[in-house]
Amino acid sequence: MEQLKLTAAALCATMVLSAVILMLTPERENGMMRFAVRIFFLLSILLPVITLDADDFALPDIVLEQPEGDLGKLAQQQLESAAQQLLSEKAEAILESYGVENAKVEMEIHIDGEDSISITSLRILIDQQQLASALAATASLNESFGVTATLVTTENQDDGEDKESADS
Repeated sequence: MEQLKLTAAALCATMVLSAVILMLTPERENGMMRFAVRIFFLLSILLPVITLDADDFALPDIVLEQPEGDLGKLAQQQLESAAQQLLSEKAEAILESYGVENAKVEMEIHIDGEDSISITSLRILIDQQQLASALAATASLNESFGVTATLVTTENQDDGEDKESADS
């Protein structure tokens, strides 16, 4: 860093000195003097570059560490929940484009050691009345997520609880 400051100061001093020399020379000798000043200026720029020591610009070693313990687990959980939420929103958007509303999307994802995300299962909970629209959307869901979506229909019973039945 110190050598860089010295080089910048020398360059500024060279420019000032060159300007003063050019102002003081008579006009009839101006062409030859300009050539000499340009050579002087180029040499003053090249000299610090030629004499640079590579050790002056050595960067410190950077060691990337994987977080361990609770921090690593917390980061993994946050990554999984964020990925699951974004993928669920995408699935809901696909279903809504086919006219399926109020569908509940359940999926299981797996993140391996290389931080690649894979979807292991995709379950869509829908009302019985929307089954036809949901069947039309499953091809798009299968293509988007790379996994076979399972449709689960719910029928509202009189006691307020939902009854589930699985469809594919």
